[in-house]
Amino acid sequence: MECRHLLAPAAAGLLLVAGARVRAEEAGPAHVLRVAGGDFPALVMVVPGEHAAPGLDATPGCDRIRARRLDELPPGWRTRVARVELDCEDTLADDDQRTLTAVTARAVLHPDRVQLAGQPVTEVRLMDSQRWGDHQYVLAVPFAAAGPKVRDFIEDACLARTLAEESPAAACQMLATGDGFHLSTSEAGGIWVHPDPDDAARTLYVEAWAD
Repeated sequence: MECRHLLAPAAAGLLLVAGARVRAEEAGPAHVLRVAGGDFPALVMVVPGEHAAPGLDATPGCDRIRARRLDELPPGWRTRVARVELDCEDTLADDDQRTLTAVTARAVLHPDRVQLAGQPVTEVRLMDSQRWGDHQYVLAVPFAAAGPKVRDFIEDACLARTLAEESPAAACQMLATGDGFHLSTSEAGGIWVHPDPDDAARTLYVEAWAD
């Protein structure tokens, strides 16, 4: 899956979905956190280097990247994340001229604590390097049930923004792909909704981009 650097701003100006922030209000006794896309929590942090210069901090290697503890997660996520897992690899870029740091962070959530478009979110997956990024909400519902609801949610939010900006509404229509839906948000990336290839009982909401 193509996608950008985890340590860069998550939205990176790509997302057209309006209201792309965590709505921190809690709904009822279940304390549901409602996410909207573009509002993924930061799951890793950079450990300051002993002799690190500002220019080097922009692209730290795996030796300076670690998973956040639960108490270090953004507000609203600390009581909803069960654990954070991290995998990091320093490899050579395709041109073999510089190191490419690839980070994969995964947050396993407590059941019934987070929702997207009314659908339960069971995991957050953030995969990033200096050249691509792939951020996912994993919904604990099969695509046949969740896909159309998430598509409508994305399109409605996008339309609300285009009306405010007097932009063409046609840009908000998600296109059918071989197994799901896609909305282009820039020349570099977009939003995908499709079944989880590893688990037919789950659906993926994906924001991906690449240089």
